[in-house]
Amino acid sequence: MPSFFRMVARKQPHIILIINCMTTDYEPSIELLTPKELAIMLKISKAGVYRLVEKRRIPFHKVTRSVRFDKKDILSFLQQNRIDVIC
Repeated sequence: MPSFFRMVARKQPHIILIINCMTTDYEPSIELLTPKELAIMLKISKAGVYRLVEKRRIPFHKVTRSVRFDKKDILSFLQQNRIDVIC
Protein backbone atom coordinates (compact mmCIF):
# COMPACT_ATOMS: atom_id res chain seq x y z
CA MET A 1 0.00 0.00 0.00
CA PRO A 2 1.44 3.44 -0.85
CA SER A 3 2.43 5.59 2.12
CA PHE A 4 -0.23 8.20 1.24
CA PHE A 5 -3.03 5.67 1.72
CA ARG A 6 -1.57 4.45 5.03
CA MET A 7 -1.45 8.05 6.27
CA VAL A 8 -5.08 8.65 5.28
CA ALA A 9 -6.13 5.38 6.88
CA ARG A 10 -4.46 6.38 10.15
CA LYS A 11 -6.05 9.85 10.18
CA GLN A 12 -9.49 8.83 9.01
CA PRO A 13 -10.93 7.98 12.47
CA HIS A 14 -9.95 11.46 13.71
CA ILE A 15 -11.63 13.11 10.74
CA ILE A 16 -14.79 11.10 11.32
CA LEU A 17 -14.74 12.01 15.00
CA ILE A 18 -14.43 15.72 14.20
CA ILE A 19 -17.27 15.57 11.69
CA ASN A 20 -19.46 13.67 14.16
CA CYS A 21 -18.79 16.26 16.87
CA MET A 22 -19.68 19.09 14.54
CA THR A 23 -22.90 17.50 13.33
CA THR A 24 -24.23 16.28 16.69
CA ASP A 25 -23.63 19.58 18.52
CA TYR A 26 -25.07 21.74 15.75
CA GLU A 27 -28.05 23.92 16.60
CA PRO A 28 -29.35 26.58 14.23
CA SER A 29 -28.45 30.03 15.52
CA ILE A 30 -31.21 31.70 13.54
CA GLU A 31 -34.80 30.61 13.05
CA LEU A 32 -36.36 32.25 10.03
CA LEU A 33 -40.10 32.67 9.63
CA THR A 34 -42.02 33.11 6.40
CA PRO A 35 -44.55 35.96 6.06
CA LYS A 36 -47.36 33.44 6.49
CA GLU A 37 -45.82 32.03 9.70
CA LEU A 38 -45.30 35.55 11.05
CA ALA A 39 -48.88 36.51 10.21
CA ILE A 40 -50.11 33.52 12.21
CA MET A 41 -47.75 34.34 15.10
CA LEU A 42 -48.87 38.00 15.23
CA LYS A 43 -52.50 37.14 14.46
CA ILE A 44 -52.64 39.57 11.55
CA SER A 45 -53.14 39.09 7.82
CA LYS A 46 -50.30 38.26 5.47
CA ALA A 47 -50.98 41.59 3.75
CA GLY A 48 -50.50 43.27 7.14
CA VAL A 49 -47.06 41.68 7.40
CA TYR A 50 -46.13 42.98 3.95
CA ARG A 51 -47.36 46.47 4.95
CA LEU A 52 -45.03 46.41 7.97
CA VAL A 53 -42.17 45.38 5.67
CA GLU A 54 -43.00 48.05 3.09
CA LYS A 55 -43.01 50.75 5.78
CA ARG A 56 -39.85 49.20 7.31
CA ARG A 57 -41.53 48.99 10.70
CA ILE A 58 -40.43 45.41 11.34
CA PRO A 59 -36.95 43.85 10.94
CA PHE A 60 -36.61 41.43 8.02
CA HIS A 61 -34.09 39.62 5.81
CA LYS A 62 -34.13 39.29 2.04
CA VAL A 63 -33.27 35.77 0.89
CA THR A 64 -33.00 36.05 -2.90
CA ARG A 65 -36.43 37.50 -3.69
CA SER A 66 -38.14 36.22 -0.53
CA VAL A 67 -38.72 38.00 2.75
CA ARG A 68 -37.87 36.17 5.98
CA PHE A 69 -38.01 37.16 9.64
CA ASP A 70 -35.66 36.18 12.46
CA LYS A 71 -37.76 34.95 15.36
CA LYS A 72 -35.42 36.61 17.90
CA ASP A 73 -35.74 39.95 16.08
CA ILE A 74 -39.53 39.65 16.09
CA LEU A 75 -39.66 38.90 19.82
CA SER A 76 -37.40 41.89 20.46
CA PHE A 77 -39.59 44.05 18.19
CA LEU A 78 -42.69 43.05 20.14
CA GLN A 79 -41.01 43.82 23.46
CA GLN A 80 -39.84 47.27 22.26
CA ASN A 81 -43.32 48.15 20.99
CA ARG A 82 -45.11 47.07 24.14
CA ILE A 83 -47.28 49.76 25.68
CA ASP A 84 -47.35 49.77 29.48
CA VAL A 85 -50.48 50.16 31.57
CA ILE A 86 -51.25 53.56 33.08
CA CYS A 87 -52.40 53.30 36.70
